[in-house]
Amino acid sequence: MIGKWLSACDRFQQSRWFKIIASVIVVALAGVLFISYSVASSKARDQAMAPIREAQSDMRRQAEEIENAAKAEGKTVSSEELTRPLDSMDATARVVEGIVNTQHSVAGVGVGLAIATGIALVVIWLGLGITYLGLIAICSLLLGSVWGLEKLSVLRGVLPIIMPPVVGVVALMASFTALMRLAGLLLGASNPVFSIARNVLTEAVRLRVSLVFIILLMFSLAALPLLLTQDQPLRYRVQAFLQYATGGSFLLIALLIVLFSVATVATEQRDKIIWQTITKPVAAWQYILGKWVGVGVLAAVLLGVASSGIFIFTEFLRRQPAQGESAAFVATDTSMLMSEDRLMLETQVLTSKKRVGLAPPDLDIDNLQKEIDARVQQEFDSAAIAMGDTPETIARNKQKFADEVRSGLLKSVEVSYRTIEAGDNRLFVFSNLQAARNSARPVILRYKIQSGGNMPDQMYRLSFYFHGSNDPPQVIETPLDQPQTIRLSHQLIDADGNLAITIFNADVQRGTGNPLAITFPPADGLELSYVSGSFTANFFRLMVVLWVKLLFLAMVGITASTFMSFPVASLVSIVTFWAAEGSGFLLKSLETFETETTDGKKLYLNQAIGAIAEGIGNTFKVYADLRPTARLVEGEALPWSTLLFGVFVLLAATLILYMIGVMIFRKRELAIYSGQ
Repeated sequence: MIGKWLSACDRFQQSRWFKIIASVIVVALAGVLFISYSVASSKARDQAMAPIREAQSDMRRQAEEIENAAKAEGKTVSSEELTRPLDSMDATARVVEGIVNTQHSVAGVGVGLAIATGIALVVIWLGLGITYLGLIAICSLLLGSVWGLEKLSVLRGVLPIIMPPVVGVVALMASFTALMRLAGLLLGASNPVFSIARNVLTEAVRLRVSLVFIILLMFSLAALPLLLTQDQPLRYRVQAFLQYATGGSFLLIALLIVLFSVATVATEQRDKIIWQTITKPVAAWQYILGKWVGVGVLAAVLLGVASSGIFIFTEFLRRQPAQGESAAFVATDTSMLMSEDRLMLETQVLTSKKRVGLAPPDLDIDNLQKEIDARVQQEFDSAAIAMGDTPETIARNKQKFADEVRSGLLKSVEVSYRTIEAGDNRLFVFSNLQAARNSARPVILRYKIQSGGNMPDQMYRLSFYFHGSNDPPQVIETPLDQPQTIRLSHQLIDADGNLAITIFNADVQRGTGNPLAITFPPADGLELSYVSGSFTANFFRLMVVLWVKLLFLAMVGITASTFMSFPVASLVSIVTFWAAEGSGFLLKSLETFETETTDGKKLYLNQAIGAIAEGIGNTFKVYADLRPTARLVEGEALPWSTLLFGVFVLLAATLILYMIGVMIFRKRELAIYSGQ
């Protein structure tokens, strides 16, 4: 009886009329929900901004009254005195308005609804509408049981911890299954490339290794929120989730893609399964392209499921109460417009900000060249003649040494420029800030100082004077080797797009200096940032970068497996993956790697290590410079120019590897009958 009923339900969900009607209902329901939320959000946004608008009107009215009273008394009031409070209020209003728009933004909800609607339509047209509806009903019953069984002393406090990850795993696995079925349908054309790609997807689900990685990924994503503690500031919880969810997901997916791309080619050669494909006949370029397309689609499905889960839960975290809030976006202190934790989250983490470094120091090119020539003369002439080198060798060695001296001198000038002696001060200028000035949004000064041994318990008192402001220098107690931030008004940027800051290595109010000189590290010691886009757009740009990286790694594995056995090709591919991911760290480490002793004696082993490390780092420099996970965690924008250049280089490298793989495969005798 049950079997007949299930068969009838399956026939019903497979019918065209059910699919059409169910699709219309899903789209209409999503549209109604989106419109309702948009209307409610618009009303809530206006109500939240009403006090700010009223305060702005009161301030303008007061300014007019002051101006009229001064005119009646025959006095003149400068426009700066009247407009400065108004400009400050307007700047604050823009910050609040940006965060209120984020609070009631329809973008995040719209993306979530679009993802849910898309998956629902896929499920319906795959003929699984009633099946997944039953699955949703079962999950709802399981969630409802939490509140019923919570009253039992044995299970009290346990089910609320266990059930969310279980439901999360079910949702992720259901989405993965539906998208894999959709990918199989999209690759259903009768073409050798698509046929091979479709077999790759089938093989991915069948292989135990792939299944283990997929299940591990789903469980990790679902269980990760349990590791976030409520006593941490919300911005740190969001950053921790983005760091571990994005980085961990990419690591698992990359390892799966690398191993699977090797296995899908190497094992077919080892077990002679490739005979059935090559003898169709299928050209070498079609075989390798089909394998790459299949692995690429698998990577897209896995990354799509993972990134959707990460984005939706990030939006959920965003709407949790931050420190200093009684509810989300509602400060406990009614005198404050928003809590500090919320302000930092919205302006530093869940955003897309552009970073601007210091303008380079002024250099005396003539004196610099004289210093270089003097050092080359002293170092090389007598030594070169004594060794009897040819003029060509002498000239080549001179040029090489001159380049090393120039690099060293420029680094010394940079460090000297960023160093302030105890009790002294220095002027720093940031340029090209016209966009920040025009945006009328605050800019963030981020700085980090180093001094002596960077003792963690030692505090320095620094004084900051911002040119263009009538306020006295601001004294800030600063720990060593820890990033700090200061929020600045865009009004400090002049008409040429420059912002000037004088920093004192002293407390100017007390008239006391710090014990030692301070240095702002070249990499992240002193920089400005300002909001240049939305978190949502930046998030999906960064997901595209991760997918392109996976496509490159897939081709590395496939090319390696065309002429290597599975263990060797896996080793080569994994080493390539780690080298690419660690190339940025290698290049940074080389800045402090010593290749000579203090008395000028060469360390040949260190020079060889440095040369190898530099070669690896430069080979994968573009790959490392994209930094998708780091950018996402820090709220740093990925410019379109960087994105397009990085994608172009990675796809060009992928094309080169593809051509190498095709040439190797054409020379392989893979399907020759031996007569045995």
